[in-house]
Order: sequence, then C-alpha cells, then structure tokens
Amino acid sequence: MFTRQNPVRIFLLLACLGWLYGCGEIGEVVNTSNGEFKGAWADESTKDILVFKGIPYAEAPIGGNRWRAPQPAKDSGDDLRNATKFGAACPQPEVSGFYPSIRVQQSEDCLYLNIWTPARNTDEALPVMVWIHGGGFVWGTAATPQYDGTEFARSGIVLVSINYRLGLMGFLAHPALSRESAQRVSGNYGILDQIEALKWVQENIVEFGGDPGRVTIFGESAGSASVCYLVTTPLAKGLFHRAIGQSGGCFSQHASLTDDNVRTFGADGTPSLFGSGHTTGIRIARALGVRPDDANPLDRLRAMPAREIIRRVNPSTVRMPRRMIFVDGHVFPEQMRTLHEQGRTRDVDLLVGFNGNEGSTLWTNLEELDLYAWRRQIRAKRGGMAEDFIFEYEDDAIESPMRAQQSLLSDQFFVWEARTWARLAEASGGRVFMYLFDHPPYVEGYGRTLGAYHAAEIPYVFGLPQKDWEDDDFEVMRLTHAYWVKFAQTGDPNSDELPVWPEFYAREDATLRIDRETAVVHHHNQTRLDVHERFMKLSAEVATPDSSPTPRF
Repeated sequence: MFTRQNPVRIFLLLACLGWLYGCGEIGEVVNTSNGEFKGAWADESTKDILVFKGIPYAEAPIGGNRWRAPQPAKDSGDDLRNATKFGAACPQPEVSGFYPSIRVQQSEDCLYLNIWTPARNTDEALPVMVWIHGGGFVWGTAATPQYDGTEFARSGIVLVSINYRLGLMGFLAHPALSRESAQRVSGNYGILDQIEALKWVQENIVEFGGDPGRVTIFGESAGSASVCYLVTTPLAKGLFHRAIGQSGGCFSQHASLTDDNVRTFGADGTPSLFGSGHTTGIRIARALGVRPDDANPLDRLRAMPAREIIRRVNPSTVRMPRRMIFVDGHVFPEQMRTLHEQGRTRDVDLLVGFNGNEGSTLWTNLEELDLYAWRRQIRAKRGGMAEDFIFEYEDDAIESPMRAQQSLLSDQFFVWEARTWARLAEASGGRVFMYLFDHPPYVEGYGRTLGAYHAAEIPYVFGLPQKDWEDDDFEVMRLTHAYWVKFAQTGDPNSDELPVWPEFYAREDATLRIDRETAVVHHHNQTRLDVHERFMKLSAEVATPDSSPTPRF
C-alpha cells in the first residue's frame, strides 16, 4: 500500500539507479548494446584519453550478407572483447602515386568503428564527431594514421571514426539483388553502412561520455560526399545534428537504378549515358562470367573471392559512371539537388569548403597539351558551352594547359559542389559557414610547390603536426582545429580567440580563406562557377565522348 513517503523513496531509488547505470565512471571496459569492450589509454603516461578500436557496429557482410543492407551487430554475451586494434580495412585495390595504399589487413569483415574519449563519467554529454574517410568510395580506412582522434578528444570531443564497404563490394546494383530485397532495390550499401554506424552511435555513445543529441558528421573527399548523401537521405533522419564537408559534395547528376536514359558524369567531368545501376550491374556480372539468365547468379557472385572481383572489374574493363551511387527511390528518392530544392532534406548547421589547389595531386596524369590542342579538347568535351569555358580558363592555359585542366576539374568537382551545397543549405534556413583552405603544406621532394592540395587540410583539422612544419603551420593548425571543435560544440565556429568567420549568405558569398593570414573573401571564382552552374543544368542534354583520365579522391 502506498504512503506519502513511497513516491519519494521510489524517486530516490530511481535516481540512485540512474547514477549507478546512467552516470557511472568510464574505465577501460565499456558496456555497449553488443557487448563489453576493453580499450586502452592513448598515452599510458598521462592516462587522459581512452581509445577503443575495432568495435563492430554491424554483422560481417560476408556469405549471404554480401550485397545486403547491414545487420546490427549481435550481442557478444558475457564475453569481454579486446578493442585495442583497428578492424580490417574493407577490400580495395592497391594504389600508387601521391596517395599510396595504407598497408593494413583487408577483409570483407570490416564494419568496425573506433572511439577516442576524454570523458570519465557517462553523464558528461560531450559533443560527438563522426569521421568518414575519403578515397573515392573505392579506397581508404579509418585506421589511417592521419585520422587519429587523440587531439580532438583532448579538445573535449568524443571522436568516432568508421569503416564502410567500398567499390563493388559496397555499391554493386543488379536486378537479381533488387528482386531479393524487401524494398526492391540494390546498391548504395556503403551509405547504408554509414547510417548503421550512426544508429550505433545514437544507441551507445552516452556510455563513452558523448551526447547523442549533439553529433557532427564530417569527412573529406568521398567522406565529404558521404556527409552530403547523409544530409540528403531520409533514412538518416535524426541521427546527427551538424555537418562538415571538406572537398566533396553530391549535387551533380546521378544515374538511376532502373532508367538507362539518365546522364551522369565520367571522370573527365563530362556527362554521358552510362546506363542504369541495373544495366551496369549486368555488365559487371558478365565481366565476371555470370550472365543474367544463369541459374543462381547471386550464388555464383557471392562465392567469388572479393579480391578476384576487384582484380577483374575496373574502369579499364567495364564502362561505369564516375560514382556508383544510384537514385533508387529508397535511399535516395530523387536526385540530390532536387531533394534539397524541394525542401525534403533536414536543416543542419553546415560548415563546408574546399582547398586552393585540389587538382595538383589528383590529375597528375593529364597530358601537357599545347594551347590549340587544349582548345580543341574543351570544344570536344564541353559542347555548346565550350567557348565559355575557354574564356574563363584560357589565362591559366596560356601558362600551362595541364594546370588549366586541373583547375577546371577542381572547380567542377569541389568548388562548385561546395558553393552549391552552401547555397542550398542557406535557402533552406540552416546556418552555413564556408571556407577556402589555402595554406600550402611542406611535402618532401616538392617543398610547398603543390599548394593547398587535395586532403592537405586533414592534419591541420586533426591537430597532428607533420615533419618539417614551421611556425605558420602550427598557427594554421591551431586555428583550423579550433574552428572545427567550436562548430561541433555550438554549431558556430566563432569564438573570441579566433578571427571572425561570417555566416554564409548567397548575396555576399563570404568565404573564410584559411592561411597564414586568415581573411574573408567574397565571390570566390564567381564567373567560373557560374559557367559550371549553367553547364550542370544543361548536362542532361549534352552528349560527349568518354575517354577520360581517372582522378583519385
């Protein structure tokens, strides 16, 4: 029988239980929805940051789970699992050149995440940042040393980094795969992996001292494009609250899953008909010796080693669009830009930008044409707008036609994407801050001649000094890292200790130029980007050849 004291006693009991289980001390062992994991100190001498590596957020996408949506990780029961080593990288081809492959173990069992936390109690509710690595949706791993989250954690952030399926293992679409799906779609599995990782974060990050109501997703290159896709897809609703895009977007035309008449873009930046996701998938299966009318085609495809699939299928053997992400009616109901223009995406605070010399390390295999050959190439690839492009880039071409080509592709793939994203986000009512990272790092063998190349900002963002840095590098690192941290904390990168970063409005087009002398610039490359804007709107009607260099990003 209840008395007047009973509710009070019940309240105190609940408060006590909340303190024990919801506000407990964080140690090297943390209990999650899929088991207990033992981490380690980032530095045994200071014991200030706990690191948990290789926590599974989904079941291994192997066997029958290959080319299926990720399944939540199962509870490991009473077994304490070691979380002191990174999980395997997802299967990928090796690359050479300026961005060499990271030599780590590869496996289809690769859906793992890593956490750095400074928290000592679960009630600290620290801001959370989730890092999505780049690599053109073909390469990369969260185990890359430049993605170490220790300094973010020392700045009061719970930093999470994730793996996701890559290449054909993460994005193959095929009619047989669509038929077995409950949604009657296929492909886009790498994006679904990212969504599953964010669900795990929502469910578990409080156990690491993080605030599930204050999650910022950020990434570079394909990681930045991933952020753009996550902002766009309805399946990620409520899983994050702020977004940072570093050199990558998602607003060019994408191929359809089923319609062969949708033009998308090749690696040279020009649009063409590559066929639908289903048509491309059939083409890929044929290259692997599997025909559409074969008995059990999926059994045959799933029985093939991932390494064999990667070896036999590439842009030189199978004609594919630049990006194997398809408008499928489920993950992406419409074109990305259409969804934004129709107000069907979520308002999130956005920090977005690009680097000053994106092309200097990406398109290094371009031929140094003479000026006349350069003009002929532009006219062959840019259709009725060729003269506009020639007018905008000819000054660069007079100095170096190869550099002019790099600038044109950089503006299309990165600068135009950033401006478009900022404008669409501002029109939807969100807070937007745009940057131009223009500080040239020192690179052994090149000095600082590469400029602010693609991915140059990453060590400055993560607060990780590099060899041969000078005072200016450390100051740029201090500013950049602090801006990112402040944005994750409040949705606004400004503070009293930093140069003012004005909010972006299309009419002013204000961009913070981050360099040794950080300053605000307005209408960066406006006339060039306006040409790209018109070209993109006309792209569905433009047909051009597809012989093209392949950038790595």
